[in-house]
Amino acid sequence: MRHRILSTAISSNLSLVAIRDRSRQIGELFGLDNVQRTRFITAVSEIARNAIQFAGGGTLTFLVGDATDADDSQCVVAEISDKGPGIANVEELLRESWHRQEGSGVGIPGSRRMADGFFIHSEPGKGTTVTLEMFLPRGTPRLSGRELSARVDELTRRKPQTPVEELEQQNREMMLTLEELRQKKADLEDADKRKNEFLAMLAHELRNPLAAISLSLQLAERSDADYHQQTYAVIGRQTAQLSRMVNDLLDVSRITRGKVELQTEVVTIGALIDGGVEMSLPELNRRGHQVVIERPDEPISVRVDAARLKQVFNNIIHNAARYTLQPDVIRMQVTRVGNEVQVAVIDRGVGIDSAMLPRIFDLFAQAPTAIGRQDAGLGIGLTVVQRLVRDHGGSVEAFSDGAGTGTRIVVTLPVVEEAVPEAVPEIAPVDAPGEHKVLVVDDNKDSADALAALLELHGYRCAVAYDGASALQTAASFAPTVGVIDLGLPDMPGFDVAIALRKTREASALTLVALSGYSGADYHSSASDAGFNHYFAKPLLISDFFSFLATVGK
Repeated sequence: MRHRILSTAISSNLSLVAIRDRSRQIGELFGLDNVQRTRFITAVSEIARNAIQFAGGGTLTFLVGDATDADDSQCVVAEISDKGPGIANVEELLRESWHRQEGSGVGIPGSRRMADGFFIHSEPGKGTTVTLEMFLPRGTPRLSGRELSARVDELTRRKPQTPVEELEQQNREMMLTLEELRQKKADLEDADKRKNEFLAMLAHELRNPLAAISLSLQLAERSDADYHQQTYAVIGRQTAQLSRMVNDLLDVSRITRGKVELQTEVVTIGALIDGGVEMSLPELNRRGHQVVIERPDEPISVRVDAARLKQVFNNIIHNAARYTLQPDVIRMQVTRVGNEVQVAVIDRGVGIDSAMLPRIFDLFAQAPTAIGRQDAGLGIGLTVVQRLVRDHGGSVEAFSDGAGTGTRIVVTLPVVEEAVPEAVPEIAPVDAPGEHKVLVVDDNKDSADALAALLELHGYRCAVAYDGASALQTAASFAPTVGVIDLGLPDMPGFDVAIALRKTREASALTLVALSGYSGADYHSSASDAGFNHYFAKPLLISDFFSFLATVGK
């Protein structure tokens, strides 16, 4: 939906001054930054100049509302219409480079590059309409009719600029835009440098556990049974490290793209801290650390996504444990300050250099330390922490007096005066081996065979297929009650396999489980539409899968 703001005539080159002025005012009114405003003003005035040159004038209409090709985005719109001779070769014109246009302007192709959305409709002899869209900043609230009317009234009351004032304004905007572009160029160069450093470090980090797993497997092949337990322990630890890195990468990808949906509830801050400590126990125990929590006398309630906030405290405690090289005590202090609660995690580890401290929450930010490379992480954990805390209306800060002085991370969250709902006791599902016939479909033969073997060890009957066509053939004779289907099969998508299985007469008693390395909301939605009952992301935790199987058919 779009709302009309105002229209103005395009009559002569003198009217371009007013058009630039109106474009600037609208950009300011709806929050476009300096670079966006300059792009918007230039594109609008260029298309208006074309209307004067080729059609003798036209009409410019400004609107605000939904963007055409960007979901959930709002934009300001400039629609320039004329009744001229039209353009016979629109597609050819759009393919031309800007420097090939007649005159000194950027022409239609150049204006197209400046706008976030560009649409042109022209018929020979019936005129031309060009629509330019410039996206509003992400998160801009939608305006009510009353708010929009107030902004339009403000716009109409503004005094128009003279040509001299317009020229001075253009010069000022050009200087501001150049400065912003210089800063953005520097930011991009810095981000590119950190990205390259991250990719090199990621390759190193992935090689470490893979090398350990490979060597352990070779040891198992060449040794007797006494070494097998040690080999399995190494493989288990290194696989857990790989899984943690992959999960961190997925988290930061979802969070930076705004794809995380928070499921909030009222919980005590103590429950979140206890959950974070529990998640960190393997790392704490491995390094010999203890966590001492200083709690307030009264419980403090917050409204948060409990799973995400436990992850926040886990990340912070995990960092404190990792960067404290000798066994020590990590302290956590919980303090209420007005309508907020502050949780400080304090360690006496390697600390943070003063030059690094302002960048500690930046994506891929890493400081050189004496710590072993295998313990340095990916440089994304604190980015995840900051984004999640901000999404809950809170803040996080890092404090350190320098290298060797330890670190204090303080998370601040808003307090709610609401009672915590009573917990409903969970009834643990009882596994019933042999109750289900499971069809495992995965083009990774090793993964498929291993999963089937594990299920058969627990009494389930299994059949395995390595592509979609084989899965459908096997299902016809095997008649499974549960199908575990990888979504990325070589001959057809797992979605199509599910749809085909759902069309069979026996499908009413069939539970379908999607298995994929992708875990985004779009994949979950597509899996549900295809008829899947449940979704597991790889690597599959077999204990979680057994718990799920125990609930099927109950």
